[in-house]
Amino acid sequence: MWDWLHDNSTTLQVLVSLLSTCVWITYLHVFLSSYRRQTRSSLMISREGARDLKARCIVSNMGSEAAFLMDVLVEFETEGKKFTTSVIDRLELQGAEGDTSKTGSAQGPMASGSYVDIGSFEDILTRAHRQFDSADFTRDILRTRLIAIAATSQARDLVAACRGFEFIFGTEGSVVHVRPIEIAAKQIRSRRKRKSLRRLLEKIQRDEVLNRSVSPELIGRPGAEN
Repeated sequence: MWDWLHDNSTTLQVLVSLLSTCVWITYLHVFLSSYRRQTRSSLMISREGARDLKARCIVSNMGSEAAFLMDVLVEFETEGKKFTTSVIDRLELQGAEGDTSKTGSAQGPMASGSYVDIGSFEDILTRAHRQFDSADFTRDILRTRLIAIAATSQARDLVAACRGFEFIFGTEGSVVHVRPIEIAAKQIRSRRKRKSLRRLLEKIQRDEVLNRSVSPELIGRPGAEN
């Protein structure tokens, strides 16, 4: 036995070294996976306070890092047409005579675990309504999708979350229930999607209204990893 160990000592040393390397690689993989989970950005979009149009729309930062909320987009379909526009600015606060000094914005930094109240769903529809001429704008919409976009990592990276809501109408034609379509917001944070987010923000800033839905290019097909 000892003779065999002596004769194969070099081979055994190589095997032990390889085994130790494999163990350390496994530890490193576990450590990196844990670190990435802890530092991964996460935005939540929720309905709070009520179930009708008075319900508040809340964007929360559940990541471990602070984030800067850059924009909130709303997309919807009305009269067979699809639109996407920004609702980050609280246009309902604007003075009756067009005094823009009274206009606020939900744009700004969010600490880890904090949230921003975007406004009520009624406020969101009012902001979007200003872009269109439809008198029965609310009645024309059956569902909407909100997309919150934020900057993380010292504003180097863009991330987003997307969640849909549907409107349930009562017998008198008014919205009586705003119901989330998904259980939680879909996270958008891959490198390829970040480039799409940057292009999207540039288009929104330039055109204000896009005559199409943007969520398909951001979240892809159902079940796809983003």
